[in-house]
Amino acid sequence: MPLVTNELLDSLQSDDQLRRCDPHDMMGLVLRFPDQCRQASAIGERFGEGARFGEVRQVVLTGLGGSAIGGDFARCLMEEFGSAPLIVNRDYTLPKWVGPHTLVVAASYSGNTEETLNAYQQARDLGAQRAAITSGGQLRGLAEEDGVPLAIVPGGQPPRSATGFMFFPLMHLLMHAGLLNRRLSEQIDETIVLAEQMAGRLGPAIPLERNEAKRLAAALHGKLPVIYGSQGYRGAVAMRWKGQFNENAKQAAFANVLPEQNHIEALAWVLAQKQAQNWAVVLLRDPAELTETPRIARRVEITKELVGKETEVHEVWAEGSSFLAKMFSLIYFADFMTVYVAILNGVCPTDMATLDYLKAELAKLK
Repeated sequence: MPLVTNELLDSLQSDDQLRRCDPHDMMGLVLRFPDQCRQASAIGERFGEGARFGEVRQVVLTGLGGSAIGGDFARCLMEEFGSAPLIVNRDYTLPKWVGPHTLVVAASYSGNTEETLNAYQQARDLGAQRAAITSGGQLRGLAEEDGVPLAIVPGGQPPRSATGFMFFPLMHLLMHAGLLNRRLSEQIDETIVLAEQMAGRLGPAIPLERNEAKRLAAALHGKLPVIYGSQGYRGAVAMRWKGQFNENAKQAAFANVLPEQNHIEALAWVLAQKQAQNWAVVLLRDPAELTETPRIARRVEITKELVGKETEVHEVWAEGSSFLAKMFSLIYFADFMTVYVAILNGVCPTDMATLDYLKAELAKLK
């Protein structure tokens, strides 16, 4: 197991080490995230405004990777405040039930994701209502050709760092379409203010002893993280944490949500230490009783007791008072923390060479 030496811990305090490991400035993108959310919300206010939608019985957000994660968070929002179900489609093809009463939103940050382009064209063939979120590319061209609602967001950064751009326009579109039962302007304002506060206390200038994200990164260095959401939206956020470990820190991670974890995965810990020695569990929590019910809170305590016999357990609590602010507080914490893990791992958080190779090989099939 890699030791977290004083030299490694010092690397989290070193501007030189940050520049060496982060030459493309992922940390800068993380620090600017509150401004991104503000800009994305302004774009969203114009997205679909005045558009005439027919009856919408279901919504499909079709996208992949960082372009689709905004759909996962919108699904949580729709489950809390919406009038129609929303699913996230991560495939070339759409469900067979898609038709004129379905709103299909194609989300591709680059505009050139082949699966999303194929799904968009299928939505057109099926007569579905359509919209698109992109920075350009082929998707922009298709949406402009069809005259459907289109949100054009700034390009030029990795999709996983563009979560605000891929979420807030979608949220506004759902409001414009009458699918969200309340205006969320106060929640948006609280979310942005809270993100600004978090940037002030989790950024690289804040020393380890006062920086929760750095401390958790140090605790998880060299470990195989397993992230459990306590319930509801924390499950979607747990998947986001997994993705940020994979893409930023270049390491494996696993995710699940309660109560499902208690029904299947709890049994895996009986022999987990025979499979690997360096597990670490992170529980994503919400302090509100109405959000994390007493029965779920008790499940969390029992899970901590059982899992704690086999490995270390950490807890990260949502902040803020509104649904949106609490969800994004957990999302934003992981952005900082996984960049710090990347620094400890000595890897570039922006590097995507493996995925670039995969895409190049697939391109040979055309």
